[in-house]
Amino acid sequence: MRKAVRGLTEAARESRPVLVDKRGGPFNSGLVRGLVFAYNELIREKADISDTGKKQFEQIQATLANLREAVVMIDEEKRIQLANPAFGKIIGEEMNPVGHRLDLYISSPDFLEFLSTMSNSDEGSQTELEAVVGGRTCWLEISMAPLPKYLYPENRYTLFVLHDITRQKGLERMRSDFVANVSHELRTPVTVIKGFAETLVEDHEELPSSEQIRFLEKIHDHSTRLDHLLRDLLLLSRIESAEMGLEREALSLSSFLSGRRDAWKAILEGRGGELELIHEGENDQIMADPLRLTQVITNLLQNAVLHAKGFTRIRLKTHVEEAMVLLVVEDDGAGIPEKDLPHIFQRFYRVEKGRSRDSGGTGLGLSIVKHIVVRHGGNILARNVKGGGTAIEIRFPRFQEG
Repeated sequence: MRKAVRGLTEAARESRPVLVDKRGGPFNSGLVRGLVFAYNELIREKADISDTGKKQFEQIQATLANLREAVVMIDEEKRIQLANPAFGKIIGEEMNPVGHRLDLYISSPDFLEFLSTMSNSDEGSQTELEAVVGGRTCWLEISMAPLPKYLYPENRYTLFVLHDITRQKGLERMRSDFVANVSHELRTPVTVIKGFAETLVEDHEELPSSEQIRFLEKIHDHSTRLDHLLRDLLLLSRIESAEMGLEREALSLSSFLSGRRDAWKAILEGRGGELELIHEGENDQIMADPLRLTQVITNLLQNAVLHAKGFTRIRLKTHVEEAMVLLVVEDDGAGIPEKDLPHIFQRFYRVEKGRSRDSGGTGLGLSIVKHIVVRHGGNILARNVKGGGTAIEIRFPRFQEG
């Protein structure tokens, strides 16, 4: 009996089953044999529970690893006990954040207040806030929920789910700015038209005919500008939503420009500009919609003349690169301030506030150009030319048959 008890005790310490020899041995007596069977059953159940728990933990880890949202669990001291790879991407850290305080990675007074407010709450909560994370300022949507106390009675754990919504916030700001800009652009012509129309209605008997004609001309000019603005807005909306289809065909860019040279020269000469074509390289075929390509170049030429202070010479250059065909629209004007260059393709962006509005521009021409170029699979940038002037560079994918 003592030998059986000693063997059973050693097996229990090592959490291993006891082997029973049917031919004899210390575990074969009736009482001991029943005890051994009960013990082995407990060991088996414990192993099953351990295996199940291990599998569940592995499943949880796999799920967290594949989540796009960052998931973090912290303890009462705000120290991270669990974090998935998405959290590492947000904070920009390669090292394991486990064991460090969460507020070391998310720097924001609003976040500290959120942590403090929620630290003793038994209910979940959600907030959006701006914070410095991984050295960059971003917007986060944060959801938190305390884990049930019966699961972890010895400590208080809180689960956080973080979603980077910086891009969404940027789009919201763009929409808000767009509405504000459209309202501003519409207000001026509508106010002018309304003012002159009211004067004509109320004082037409007292106004000399020359004044009436002048008022009508003002109404005509501003209604024309309003029409151009609405047309550009509708066109830009169609391009951005991909509603506008492109009827592409293979064409030689240099031949395309040469074929429309006279029409563009007539436009420029009437506005104080001169056009020069320069072609470099062969096999400059691209897949493009001729109508939209004409619109791109016309907009760029008109924009160059519109902002020129006096006579300007505009050069249309083509150059063949390995996989791209380069189109450059270059003028010899005053150039664009460096701080404005990255923004000139934004809707309603004006380098000289009020100048393009006074000249009849809608503030949408370059934005339309950029979107058409992008729809063709190309890219566009602006740079200043050494010695004076601005160059708009457009790269289209080169088309090669076969």
